[in-house]
Amino acid sequence: MSKLLELLVSLSVAGSTAVACILLLRLISPGVFSSKWRYAIGKMAIGLYLLPVALVMQWPLPFFIPKQTTTVPIPELPSSVHEIQPGLPTVAIPELNLSADVALVFLSIWGTGVFAFAMWQVYCYRRFIKKLQQTRSPVLENSEAAKQLTMMKEVLGMQGNVRLAHSSAVRSPILVGLWRPTIYLPMENLANVDMAMVIHHELIHLKRKDLWIKAITLAASALHWFNPLVYILRKDIHTWSELSCDEEVVKEMSYTERKRYGETLLNVMTGSRGMPARFFASLSSEGKQLKRRLTLMLNVKKLKKHTIIMSVAAVIAVGIIGTSTAAWAAKITPKVNTDTNQTIRYDGVQFLKYSALTPDEQKFVTEKGIGGLYALEGYERLIHFAELTPDEQRQVTKEDGYYSPESIARIKESFVTITHQEDPSIPPGTSMTIRSVTPEERAVFKKREEEDKLQ
Repeated sequence: MSKLLELLVSLSVAGSTAVACILLLRLISPGVFSSKWRYAIGKMAIGLYLLPVALVMQWPLPFFIPKQTTTVPIPELPSSVHEIQPGLPTVAIPELNLSADVALVFLSIWGTGVFAFAMWQVYCYRRFIKKLQQTRSPVLENSEAAKQLTMMKEVLGMQGNVRLAHSSAVRSPILVGLWRPTIYLPMENLANVDMAMVIHHELIHLKRKDLWIKAITLAASALHWFNPLVYILRKDIHTWSELSCDEEVVKEMSYTERKRYGETLLNVMTGSRGMPARFFASLSSEGKQLKRRLTLMLNVKKLKKHTIIMSVAAVIAVGIIGTSTAAWAAKITPKVNTDTNQTIRYDGVQFLKYSALTPDEQKFVTEKGIGGLYALEGYERLIHFAELTPDEQRQVTKEDGYYSPESIARIKESFVTITHQEDPSIPPGTSMTIRSVTPEERAVFKKREEEDKLQ
């Protein structure tokens, strides 16, 4: 459960950070970046919501988050390296923990929300497709739409099968279908519509896989249904999908042709009102969105070199900030204690039971003969193995002891391997591993010597 919770938090933080950057860019530079690049940043945000890149690419983290260490005094060598005496100074990294019951309740609520959201979207999609199929009628092979479809596919170099159909359920052309894409045309109101531009627009959507982007966005919305920023992103994706598609369609057009394209937009301006836009790509718009599309479409220019550089830099910056923030969030995510007997905190330091250590830590503890701490009745603190009576030592096992992973790591660093070249007394071809005394240990030994002298 800890891993799932950590993954969910890191994904949500990564995507949300990217969305926050998108909103910030919208405020500080509304006209600097093209629709294509804004759409690219939105797609990257979707990826951060779904792909655990922050857990894989944690290399930027040290540049943003100062490294913290836990200092644990070591009173003896080597058997009592894990004994922490009350009163000795320690610095511990605070660690948040959740009980298994609390984590289970949280994950159950999250899972229920994911299932409910997904099922509702599936229901809405099936109902939408059923309505289209019930009102569907074929397009004649010698019609203008069929001719333009064939010609535009050749111009765009598209080989896949795209179907055409009429439907009384739509009032403007729309593209529907992930595996069997279909362009649905209205039964009427096409007299003043340039069919070549309509088909071109919808095929650009198909070529760029925009319907798949919308489907993936819905998947991110399902996974993060509790996060309001994901809904802002979904709306943003729909907006920039259409604006960037317009940009792609008109980039080689003359001003007169762009005006003709704008007239086509005006003729279908209310065509998709009341329809689930998350399931299709449409040419139509309304209100402020239509005005914005017309303004941007008429002013599309070839991107300058410095604009491209700024756009690439913005995408990279948003990606680094998102992954770095998510890696930080993963580190501070509360850990789930599935077994309360597996961990114990003593004098500010976290100890794990032998079975909770990693295989490498278990091997090191066993090979080096490192003694653990034991929680026994009759003692008010954790007791080291060396302090137990002979009878108590026979009753406990290494698996019953608690060990500090931080101390184990420190002890590993203090072991030094000496070869024949460094010490001629060691036979050639062999080596000897010894453990050096750390400054902290020297301080503890000196303190004990002073106490012994006073006694």
